[in-house]
Amino acid sequence: MTSSTDPLETPAGREAIFGLIARLADNKYLLGRRYAEWCSSAPTLEASVAAAAMAQDELGHARALYPLLRTLASEPSPELDPETRQHFHNLSFLDRDFVGWTDFVAANFLIDTALTLVFEAGEHSSFEPLAGRSRKVLQEERTHFMHGQAWMKRLAAAEGEAKRALEGSLRQAWAEVLCWFGPPGSGDTLSELVVLDAGPDVLRGRFLASVGPTILAAKLDLPLRKKGQGYHLSEALPWDVWDADTYRFPSPAELFTKTAPSY
Repeated sequence: MTSSTDPLETPAGREAIFGLIARLADNKYLLGRRYAEWCSSAPTLEASVAAAAMAQDELGHARALYPLLRTLASEPSPELDPETRQHFHNLSFLDRDFVGWTDFVAANFLIDTALTLVFEAGEHSSFEPLAGRSRKVLQEERTHFMHGQAWMKRLAAAEGEAKRALEGSLRQAWAEVLCWFGPPGSGDTLSELVVLDAGPDVLRGRFLASVGPTILAAKLDLPLRKKGQGYHLSEALPWDVWDADTYRFPSPAELFTKTAPSY
């Protein structure tokens, strides 16, 4: 499906596209950096090699996206380049170094998959620069999901502490990733302008359909159930915590700043 209207024609369209590209670029950039930290410390040689390859992919994707911000911005700014950018709109799960390998696997399986699904939704985008980059990204992402899925099964099958650690890492990212697709309901500018081929609710459904079979087969303790042919959340998402401006949950430090009394 294509749009007969230039999505950059209105200020609202340009702003929505700028926000989308910034979110994709920032999350790719931080995900690549976190992957790179495990290039020499993953639990197996094969996993270290995969971490290095995936880090290279993610950082390459980010560097292909950041130049688009310069074409969309009204004026030059240090915020348009990752080397000088101060305000990243990435998921808070990527703010810190991964504490252990299960954090890596959770990011690989949940965050990497969520990003890929958005690029799939942009493969025929009315914003051609996104369409072109989406097709390139998807060519290089095919092995990422398989890597995350294989480690999910491996750690879950180990039972005991390994499975509990995996569940803990998954729960830390779970709700934030699901909120990251955007708020529920109608009126989504990106899908209305066919920048993406679906709105937040449909993208969330695609995500659950992608990760759900592995999660349920591994009997992991997450708020997910299968009903008929679909996968559904068994708990409401914490929209009261989610920041609609930055598309993320606040970090503990940010929460303290917001709730601390002023004197």
